Amino acid sequence: MIDALDHVHLYVDDIHAAAAWYRQILGFHPDPAFRQWFEEGGPYVISCAAASLSLFPRRGHAPGPTIAFSTQATQLPTLLNALRAQGVAYTVVDHALTWSIYFHDESANALEVTCHQYAAATAALATSA
Repeated sequence: MIDALDHVHLYVDDIHAAAAWYRQILGFHPDPAFRQWFEEGGPYVISCAAASLSLFPRRGHAPGPTIAFSTQATQLPTLLNALRAQGVAYTVVDHALTWSIYFHDESANALEVTCHQYAAATAALATSA
């Protein structure tokens, strides 16, 4: 069902300081594909090769990441059915560029499954509602 680790949410005290640290130490750079999200109040996405981090202001958020996996649009109904069958609470969010499903594992770790096939995911989610 999952294709890859997509990105990790990090909650930081200072987004620009964190981005500079990740650039200097690990070679991350701003991802231009997601610049508009940041300008509209979303995360600051930085990438290095196939690794991506979404930097969010901490704003009282407890330390700890959200791990995001990527999947194909065709897998979204299967995921939703599995979550429903196990009684797992979830939230579906339209990011206007991607779709994401947020939930927690049995140990309260925050998880996200995201789909970058926006149009196909829109159709798949409409049929699985």
